[in-house]
Amino acid sequence: MSILGTSFNMELAGRNAGSMFGPGIYMAESSVKADEYARDDTSGSYAGLFAVLFCRTLVGRALQVTDPADYGPLVTAGDFHSVVGDREKAVGTFREFVFFHEESIYPEFAVFYRREM
Repeated sequence: MSILGTSFNMELAGRNAGSMFGPGIYMAESSVKADEYARDDTSGSYAGLFAVLFCRTLVGRALQVTDPADYGPLVTAGDFHSVVGDREKAVGTFREFVFFHEESIYPEFAVFYRREM
C-alpha cells in the first residue's frame, strides 16, 4: 500500500530481493512471477492477504538480455530506457522488465488475494 501512496524509491532497489540485471525496479508480465515475491500481512486490515501491484510502465528502447549482469549503467547513461531480462528464453521461466528511473513506472492499483493450499 505504501508504494501506491508514494510510488517507487530507487534508493531501495535491490535491497529486498535480488538484482540479477542490476539494482533497479523489477516488473513482470506474469502474476505467477509477482506472486513469488508476495508476502502476506500478519495483522491489520489485510491480515492473511497477499497483493499484486499493477503498474503502467514506459519501456521505451529496451535492452534485451538473457545473461545476468548489472545493465543499469547502460540505461542511466541514456543508451536505453529499460532492460528486458528474458528469463523465458534463457531458462524457461518469465521475462522481467527492469527500470532504473522511478518516472518510468506508475503504480495504478493493487489486487488482494488469498493463496489456495
